[in-house]
Amino acid sequence: MAQIGIMKNKFARLGLLGLLLAMCWCSCSTEPKASGGTPKEIPGKTTADLPVPDFQADTAYAFIEKQLSFGPRVPNTSAHVACANWLEQQLRAYGARIHLQPAEVVAYNGTRLYMQNIIASFQPEKKQRIMLSAHWDTRHIAEADSLRPHEPIPGANDGGSGVGVLLEVARLLGKHPSRVGVDIFLWDAEDYGD
Repeated sequence: MAQIGIMKNKFARLGLLGLLLAMCWCSCSTEPKASGGTPKEIPGKTTADLPVPDFQADTAYAFIEKQLSFGPRVPNTSAHVACANWLEQQLRAYGARIHLQPAEVVAYNGTRLYMQNIIASFQPEKKQRIMLSAHWDTRHIAEADSLRPHEPIPGANDGGSGVGVLLEVARLLGKHPSRVGVDIFLWDAEDYGD
């Protein structure tokens, strides 16, 4: 649980990501550009008139706790499979179009890893798009831990926090569509290095 305490300090910085994304709802425009590269004025509308979704840090934190409840999300484990299923289910519930990228890859140590990237697209018909991403897997060894260097890590901060923020963004996108399309990429097998 010490990792969760450390993660709370870093989590405040991730909240800034939510704020920046909320600003995207206000500043991203599909309106034609006037000469000079600025959006044309919309009569009677200002950015102050546009709704800004309310990023819920507690909800994002609950998403982190849920990921931790599965155990370390190391490829080839039941925790990894259970978390992948939950992530897909959550993103579908928020209205995303899901594309799964399963693959078998070989790690640095020769281990065959069964991995799956998860892509959630909001408003896939929109041409203007932004991509947000994080990895959802966890390390198979905690080599920097002086007490348990050969055990997997729970991944609250490394893996869990980025996904927690993106799930909260996905929840908001399901309620408040943005002016551009958004693709959330959750990468797998990113943390399986030496």
